[in-house]
Amino acid sequence: MEPLVSTLISLILLLQSVVSVSKQTPSPTPPRPVRNGSLPAVSPDGSRIAFFSNRVGTNDLFVIRPDGSAELQLTNTPENESFAGWSPDSKRILFSIQKADTSTLYSIDVDGKNQHPIATISGRNPVVSPDGRQLLYANGSWTEMRLLLSGLDGANPQQVNDGKSIAWNIHWSSDGKRFAFTGRSDPKSDIAVFVANADGSDVRQISHVPLQEGAGQWPVWTADGRQLAIQVNSRTQKNSAHIWIVDVASGEGRKLAAHNQEYLDETPSWFPDGKRIAFQSDRTGRMEVWIMNVDGTNPRQVTR
Repeated sequence: MEPLVSTLISLILLLQSVVSVSKQTPSPTPPRPVRNGSLPAVSPDGSRIAFFSNRVGTNDLFVIRPDGSAELQLTNTPENESFAGWSPDSKRILFSIQKADTSTLYSIDVDGKNQHPIATISGRNPVVSPDGRQLLYANGSWTEMRLLLSGLDGANPQQVNDGKSIAWNIHWSSDGKRFAFTGRSDPKSDIAVFVANADGSDVRQISHVPLQEGAGQWPVWTADGRQLAIQVNSRTQKNSAHIWIVDVASGEGRKLAAHNQEYLDETPSWFPDGKRIAFQSDRTGRMEVWIMNVDGTNPRQVTR
């Protein structure tokens, strides 16, 4: 019996060793899905599209022509960057890098040169006004966001909302007199698109998407300020989202490029002539930048 007992003891010790190692060795983190082209932002002159890609690890800033030519990587940092705006002359892109609750705003030329910091603020996701003179950014929790309006250098911040609810995806109107954002009418309501004056006054809900379709978010203005392109993620179809166009005056909306397949059309950005929209989509497998006409026709993949 002694050899058998010895063998059993050895097996028990081996099993304990395996369990111990499995507890000490964390499971490998699954790789992030490649977003080859995402979050497009069309320049004021319509000649370029800024976008982000994590193809090299973290979100870095790229620029490309609408026909898919002249793609150029502008940044290569270990941090994830966020788009903050184009300069009025379309020659520079502004972006931010967040560390904890502090963000640093940078400017970079469209050829990747002359990168330099502009401001450091106590907040996140700053967006630059169309005239390049003001910042609108958020601080607080993700469910109770205070929106702050300041100079481009972050000086003299003034709170422009009550800070009692969400305020995501802030976008300025082209005249700088209003901004649109994703918010809620009350803590229990669905998200929707709201607009407000630059000083935070006259807040009103714009999107009224049918319940079965989903909820509106990510609003972007046309150059004339009459329409918003928004993103609506489906409630009934898994992994499905559409771009909608909403009339600012009436709140009436229409869906573009309707589909029942499991793919996402998201994060719209207008061309200055109001005839085309850039957006991100995974309709061919991975996330890429696309363009379509304002009626949803002629979709074309830009990044590859």
